Amino acid sequence: MKQFLLFVEAGDDHVASVLTVPEGNPHGVVISLAGTGRHNMIGSTMCAHLSERLAARGLAHVRLDYAGVGDSPGLVPTWLLHDVRAASQQARAVLGAVTDALGVSRFVVVGTCYGSRVALSLVSDPGCCGAVCLATPVLDQGGFARVSRSVGERTVFSYVRSHAALRRLADPLRRSLGVRQPAAGVLGAFDHLDRAAITFLYGSLPQEDHYSRRAREVLEEALVRVPPERRMRFELRMLQSGPLSRFHTLPPEDKEEVLNVVLPLVDEAFEGVGDESAPKPLAPT
Repeated sequence: MKQFLLFVEAGDDHVASVLTVPEGNPHGVVISLAGTGRHNMIGSTMCAHLSERLAARGLAHVRLDYAGVGDSPGLVPTWLLHDVRAASQQARAVLGAVTDALGVSRFVVVGTCYGSRVALSLVSDPGCCGAVCLATPVLDQGGFARVSRSVGERTVFSYVRSHAALRRLADPLRRSLGVRQPAAGVLGAFDHLDRAAITFLYGSLPQEDHYSRRAREVLEEALVRVPPERRMRFELRMLQSGPLSRFHTLPPEDKEEVLNVVLPLVDEAFEGVGDESAPKPLAPT
Protein backbone atom coordinates (compact mmCIF):
# COMPACT_ATOMS: atom_id res chain seq x y z
CA MET A 1 0.00 0.00 0.00
CA LYS A 2 1.23 3.48 -0.88
CA GLN A 3 -0.10 6.92 -0.05
CA PHE A 4 0.29 10.18 -1.94
CA LEU A 5 -0.65 13.73 -0.99
CA LEU A 6 -2.31 15.54 -3.90
CA PHE A 7 -3.31 19.18 -4.40
CA VAL A 8 -5.91 19.37 -7.13
CA GLU A 9 -7.17 22.49 -8.88
CA ALA A 10 -10.97 22.78 -8.78
CA GLY A 11 -12.21 25.97 -10.41
CA ASP A 12 -10.90 28.84 -8.31
CA ASP A 13 -9.99 26.51 -5.44
CA HIS A 14 -7.24 24.02 -4.67
CA VAL A 15 -8.18 20.89 -2.78
CA ALA A 16 -5.90 18.82 -0.54
CA SER A 17 -6.42 15.07 -0.82
CA VAL A 18 -4.75 11.79 0.09
CA LEU A 19 -4.65 8.93 -2.41
CA THR A 20 -4.09 5.37 -1.18
CA VAL A 21 -3.27 2.69 -3.75
CA PRO A 22 -2.79 -1.08 -3.38
CA GLU A 23 0.40 -2.85 -4.38
CA GLY A 24 -1.05 -4.10 -7.66
CA ASN A 25 -3.21 -2.33 -10.21
CA PRO A 26 -6.48 -1.23 -8.59
CA HIS A 27 -9.71 -2.48 -10.12
CA GLY A 28 -11.66 0.54 -8.94
CA VAL A 29 -11.56 3.77 -6.95
CA VAL A 30 -13.48 4.69 -3.80
CA ILE A 31 -13.87 8.35 -2.94
CA SER A 32 -15.01 9.09 0.60
CA LEU A 33 -16.64 12.40 1.47
CA ALA A 34 -16.83 13.66 5.02
CA GLY A 35 -19.45 15.78 6.68
CA THR A 36 -18.60 19.18 8.09
CA GLY A 37 -16.83 19.88 11.34
CA ARG A 38 -13.54 20.90 12.88
CA HIS A 39 -12.60 17.29 13.58
CA ASN A 40 -12.21 16.64 9.83
CA MET A 41 -8.66 16.75 8.49
CA ILE A 42 -7.97 15.26 5.06
CA GLY A 43 -11.35 13.68 5.08
CA SER A 44 -12.53 12.33 8.42
CA THR A 45 -11.86 9.57 10.91
CA MET A 46 -13.94 7.12 8.89
CA CYS A 47 -12.21 8.13 5.66
CA ALA A 48 -8.86 7.33 7.22
CA HIS A 49 -10.09 3.98 8.55
CA LEU A 50 -11.30 3.00 5.08
CA SER A 51 -7.98 3.57 3.29
CA GLU A 52 -6.00 0.52 4.46
CA ARG A 53 -8.98 -1.83 4.31
CA LEU A 54 -9.86 -0.82 0.75
CA ALA A 55 -6.25 -1.19 -0.39
CA ALA A 56 -6.30 -4.76 0.94
CA ARG A 57 -9.27 -5.35 -1.39
CA GLY A 58 -7.35 -4.10 -4.42
CA LEU A 59 -9.12 -0.74 -4.48
CA ALA A 60 -7.65 2.73 -4.61
CA HIS A 61 -9.07 5.23 -2.13
CA VAL A 62 -9.06 9.01 -2.12
CA ARG A 63 -10.22 11.36 0.63
CA LEU A 64 -10.18 15.13 0.61
CA ASP A 65 -10.70 18.35 2.50
CA TYR A 66 -13.25 20.70 1.00
CA ALA A 67 -11.91 24.12 0.04
CA GLY A 68 -11.42 26.25 3.14
CA VAL A 69 -11.39 23.22 5.45
CA GLY A 70 -8.42 21.41 7.01
CA ASP A 71 -5.41 21.47 4.69
CA SER A 72 -7.29 22.98 1.73
CA PRO A 73 -6.82 26.76 1.35
CA GLY A 74 -9.73 29.14 0.90
CA LEU A 75 -12.70 30.48 2.83
CA VAL A 76 -16.13 29.01 3.59
CA PRO A 77 -18.60 31.88 4.08
CA THR A 78 -21.58 29.59 4.76
CA TRP A 79 -22.52 25.90 4.71
CA LEU A 80 -25.83 25.33 2.93
CA LEU A 81 -27.08 21.77 3.07
CA HIS A 82 -29.25 22.21 -0.02
CA ASP A 83 -26.40 23.58 -2.15
CA VAL A 84 -23.44 21.21 -2.63
CA ARG A 85 -22.39 22.52 -6.04
CA ALA A 86 -18.98 23.80 -4.94
CA ALA A 87 -18.16 20.65 -2.94
CA SER A 88 -19.38 18.48 -5.81
CA GLN A 89 -17.12 20.33 -8.25
CA GLN A 90 -14.18 19.80 -5.91
CA ALA A 91 -14.94 16.09 -5.50
CA ARG A 92 -15.26 15.66 -9.28
CA ALA A 93 -11.94 17.40 -9.84
CA VAL A 94 -10.16 15.12 -7.35
CA LEU A 95 -11.88 12.03 -8.72
CA GLY A 96 -11.02 12.99 -12.30
CA ALA A 97 -7.36 13.51 -11.44
CA VAL A 98 -7.17 10.14 -9.66
CA THR A 99 -9.02 8.06 -12.25
CA ASP A 100 -6.96 9.59 -15.08
CA ALA A 101 -3.70 8.91 -13.25
CA LEU A 102 -4.63 5.31 -12.42
CA GLY A 103 -6.36 4.52 -15.71
CA VAL A 104 -9.47 3.34 -13.84
CA SER A 105 -12.96 4.63 -14.63
CA ARG A 106 -15.20 2.72 -12.20
CA PHE A 107 -15.74 4.25 -8.78
CA VAL A 108 -17.93 4.06 -5.69
CA VAL A 109 -18.72 6.98 -3.40
CA VAL A 110 -18.99 6.79 0.40
CA GLY A 111 -20.39 9.88 2.10
CA THR A 112 -21.42 10.88 5.61
CA CYS A 113 -24.08 13.49 6.43
CA TYR A 114 -23.29 16.55 4.25
CA GLY A 115 -20.83 14.33 2.39
CA SER A 116 -23.64 11.95 1.45
CA ARG A 117 -25.35 14.83 -0.35
CA VAL A 118 -22.12 15.42 -2.26
CA ALA A 119 -21.81 11.68 -2.92
CA LEU A 120 -25.30 11.48 -4.42
CA SER A 121 -24.44 14.35 -6.78
CA LEU A 122 -21.74 12.09 -8.29
CA VAL A 123 -24.03 9.12 -8.96
CA SER A 124 -25.02 10.58 -12.35
CA ASP A 125 -21.48 9.97 -13.63
CA PRO A 126 -21.44 6.91 -15.96
CA GLY A 127 -18.44 5.50 -14.10
CA CYS A 128 -20.25 5.39 -10.76
CA CYS A 129 -21.13 1.86 -9.61
CA GLY A 130 -22.76 2.81 -6.35
CA ALA A 131 -23.07 5.05 -3.31
CA VAL A 132 -22.96 4.16 0.37
CA CYS A 133 -24.48 7.04 2.31
CA LEU A 134 -24.36 7.36 6.09
CA ALA A 135 -26.79 9.66 7.93
CA THR A 136 -28.17 11.11 4.71
CA PRO A 137 -30.31 14.25 5.19
CA VAL A 138 -33.33 13.38 3.02
CA LEU A 139 -35.12 16.66 3.81
CA ASP A 140 -33.81 20.15 3.13
CA GLN A 141 -33.77 22.74 5.87
CA GLY A 142 -36.82 24.98 6.02
CA GLY A 143 -36.67 28.39 4.38
CA PHE A 144 -36.28 30.16 7.73
CA ALA A 145 -33.20 28.09 8.57
CA ARG A 146 -31.70 28.91 5.17
CA VAL A 147 -32.23 32.64 5.66
CA SER A 148 -30.82 32.48 9.17
CA ARG A 149 -27.68 30.73 7.99
CA SER A 150 -27.21 33.12 5.07
CA VAL A 151 -27.59 36.46 6.87
CA GLY A 152 -27.50 35.54 10.56
CA GLU A 153 -30.47 34.71 12.76
CA ARG A 154 -30.01 37.82 14.91
CA THR A 155 -30.14 40.01 11.82
CA VAL A 156 -33.41 38.38 10.71
CA PHE A 157 -35.06 38.85 14.11
CA SER A 158 -33.87 42.47 14.38
CA TYR A 159 -35.31 43.26 10.98
CA VAL A 160 -38.68 41.67 11.82
CA ARG A 161 -38.92 43.43 15.20
CA SER A 162 -38.35 46.79 13.54
CA HIS A 163 -41.44 46.44 11.31
CA ALA A 164 -44.87 46.27 12.94
CA ALA A 165 -46.50 44.58 9.94
CA LEU A 166 -43.82 41.94 9.81
CA ARG A 167 -44.20 41.27 13.51
CA ARG A 168 -47.86 40.38 12.97
CA LEU A 169 -46.90 38.04 10.13
CA ALA A 170 -43.84 36.58 11.80
CA ASP A 171 -45.35 33.53 13.50
CA PRO A 172 -47.34 32.10 10.55
CA LEU A 173 -44.50 33.03 8.19
CA ARG A 174 -41.98 31.26 10.37
CA ARG A 175 -44.17 28.15 10.48
CA SER A 176 -44.50 28.22 6.70
CA LEU A 177 -40.77 28.70 6.16
CA GLY A 178 -40.03 25.97 8.69
CA VAL A 179 -41.63 23.23 6.58
CA ARG A 180 -38.91 20.87 5.37
CA GLN A 181 -39.15 19.72 1.78
CA PRO A 182 -37.69 16.61 0.08
CA ALA A 183 -34.20 17.25 -1.29
CA ALA A 184 -34.23 17.11 -5.08
CA GLY A 185 -30.58 16.05 -5.14
CA VAL A 186 -31.32 13.01 -2.99
CA LEU A 187 -34.39 11.82 -4.87
CA GLY A 188 -32.80 12.60 -8.24
CA ALA A 189 -30.09 10.01 -7.58
CA PHE A 190 -32.76 7.29 -7.85
CA ASP A 191 -32.87 7.98 -11.60
CA HIS A 192 -29.54 6.16 -11.87
CA LEU A 193 -30.47 2.96 -10.04
CA ASP A 194 -30.31 1.17 -13.38
CA ARG A 195 -26.53 0.92 -12.99
CA ALA A 196 -25.62 2.17 -9.51
CA ALA A 197 -26.56 0.59 -6.17
CA ILE A 198 -27.49 3.08 -3.45
CA THR A 199 -27.58 2.28 0.26
CA PHE A 200 -28.66 4.58 3.10
CA LEU A 201 -27.36 3.72 6.56
CA TYR A 202 -28.64 5.18 9.82
CA GLY A 203 -27.53 4.41 13.34
CA SER A 204 -28.88 4.36 16.86
CA LEU A 205 -30.28 7.72 17.96
CA PRO A 206 -31.63 8.02 14.40
CA GLN A 207 -32.88 11.58 14.90
CA GLU A 208 -29.23 12.66 15.14
CA ASP A 209 -28.64 10.98 11.77
CA HIS A 210 -31.40 13.01 10.05
CA TYR A 211 -33.77 10.02 10.05
CA SER A 212 -37.44 10.61 10.81
CA ARG A 213 -40.88 9.31 9.95
CA ARG A 214 -41.26 12.13 7.43
CA ALA A 215 -37.94 11.25 5.75
CA ARG A 216 -38.99 7.62 5.49
CA GLU A 217 -42.33 8.57 3.95
CA VAL A 218 -40.56 10.72 1.36
CA LEU A 219 -38.29 7.82 0.39
CA GLU A 220 -41.20 5.38 0.14
CA GLU A 221 -43.16 7.78 -2.07
CA ALA A 222 -40.16 8.29 -4.34
CA LEU A 223 -39.42 4.57 -4.65
CA VAL A 224 -43.00 3.76 -5.63
CA ARG A 225 -42.33 5.66 -8.86
CA VAL A 226 -39.15 3.65 -9.56
CA PRO A 227 -39.50 0.48 -11.71
CA PRO A 228 -39.27 -2.68 -9.55
CA GLU A 229 -36.10 -3.93 -11.26
CA ARG A 230 -34.37 -0.70 -10.29
CA ARG A 231 -35.99 -0.38 -6.87
CA MET A 232 -34.15 -3.47 -5.67
CA ARG A 233 -30.88 -1.60 -6.07
CA PHE A 234 -31.77 0.66 -3.16
CA GLU A 235 -31.51 -0.39 0.47
CA LEU A 236 -32.12 1.42 3.73
CA ARG A 237 -30.53 -0.21 6.76
CA MET A 238 -30.64 0.69 10.45
CA LEU A 239 -27.51 -0.14 12.45
CA GLN A 240 -27.12 -0.77 16.17
CA SER A 241 -24.13 1.57 16.40
CA GLY A 242 -24.28 5.28 16.06
CA PRO A 243 -25.08 7.98 15.53
CA LEU A 244 -23.17 7.62 12.28
CA SER A 245 -22.97 11.39 11.83
CA ARG A 246 -20.52 11.37 14.77
CA PHE A 247 -18.43 8.36 13.78
CA HIS A 248 -15.31 9.93 15.31
CA THR A 249 -16.89 9.76 18.80
CA LEU A 250 -17.87 6.07 18.65
CA PRO A 251 -15.96 3.46 20.68
CA PRO A 252 -13.53 1.28 18.66
CA GLU A 253 -15.84 -1.75 18.59
CA ASP A 254 -18.69 0.33 17.17
CA LYS A 255 -16.43 1.83 14.52
CA GLU A 256 -15.47 -1.69 13.47
CA GLU A 257 -19.12 -2.69 13.27
CA VAL A 258 -19.90 0.22 10.96
CA LEU A 259 -16.87 -0.48 8.75
CA ASN A 260 -17.85 -4.14 8.54
CA VAL A 261 -21.14 -3.01 7.01
CA VAL A 262 -19.72 -0.39 4.65
CA LEU A 263 -16.94 -2.48 3.12
CA PRO A 264 -19.12 -5.38 1.84
CA LEU A 265 -21.51 -2.83 0.35
CA VAL A 266 -18.60 -1.34 -1.59
CA ASP A 267 -17.62 -4.82 -2.78
CA GLU A 268 -21.18 -5.54 -3.92
CA ALA A 269 -21.36 -2.27 -5.83
CA PHE A 270 -18.27 -3.15 -7.85
CA GLU A 271 -19.42 -6.70 -8.38
CA GLY A 272 -22.90 -5.70 -9.62
CA VAL A 273 -25.49 -5.56 -6.81
CA GLY A 274 -25.53 -9.16 -5.60
CA ASP A 275 -28.79 -11.09 -5.33
CA GLU A 276 -31.55 -9.44 -7.38
CA SER A 277 -34.14 -12.16 -6.92
CA ALA A 278 -36.32 -9.88 -4.74
CA PRO A 279 -36.41 -6.20 -3.82
CA LYS A 280 -34.79 -5.22 -0.54
CA PRO A 281 -37.47 -3.58 1.62
CA LEU A 282 -36.97 -0.47 3.69
CA ALA A 283 -36.08 -1.21 7.28
CA PRO A 284 -38.96 -1.04 9.75
CA THR A 285 -39.55 2.28 11.44
